[in-house]
Amino acid sequence: MQLTFRDVIEVFHVPEKTIRDWIEKKKMPYTVANEQLHFNYISLLDWALENKIKLTPAVLALGERQKQQAGIIYEAVKAGGIYYDIPGDSREKALKAIVELLPLPQRTNKNLLFEMFIAREKLTSTAVGDGIAMPHVRNPVVLSVDRPSKTLCFFKEPVDFKALDHKLVHIVFTLLTSSVKEHMAVISRLAFCLQNPRLQECLQSKAHAEQIFAELRVLESMASLSVNGNEKSTAR
Repeated sequence: MQLTFRDVIEVFHVPEKTIRDWIEKKKMPYTVANEQLHFNYISLLDWALENKIKLTPAVLALGERQKQQAGIIYEAVKAGGIYYDIPGDSREKALKAIVELLPLPQRTNKNLLFEMFIAREKLTSTAVGDGIAMPHVRNPVVLSVDRPSKTLCFFKEPVDFKALDHKLVHIVFTLLTSSVKEHMAVISRLAFCLQNPRLQECLQSKAHAEQIFAELRVLESMASLSVNGNEKSTAR
């Protein structure tokens, strides 16, 4: 999906000057055709996540089909499960423990998957700040999973994930998908949800699984209503 300069201004809800600053100072990806700037949606989304750019419902709506289920994070976490008091006094030991919990096909090589997680961490830490990390493999397509799953784990003791904010990690969302497109849809929606103070408080306090699921369902429903409302207001 290709976006125009005006599209990007509208979906990110920022002034034109901000977009130009992002291009110049944060290396926002773009191409030039017919003397006009164009932006690839997937590349733009990847850049926004990497640079911790605030996501809006309009940004997420671009990557979601009209008939797609609104609660993609709720469903993914339901599929992956929520676990507490995960042991491990190092990043390697903690990830090893998580791999054992993941809902994987029977023939999956767990040792190989663990090595893929470690390789990704050595490339760039998946810690996103505030004690949260999102471990995932570099190439989701190598995993033969029927549907996206996101396993939420709370560590027994905080673990050093080499986070940019230097905070130890105690909350981990581990993502498994079968395609890059699916991967980006789930991880971007989660990044959007994590901007919500109430969900953050819920996670930081290690709330019960039922409360976390309820917060996700409400939050995604509100985001979906916001997106649909915007669509109706612009479709005149």
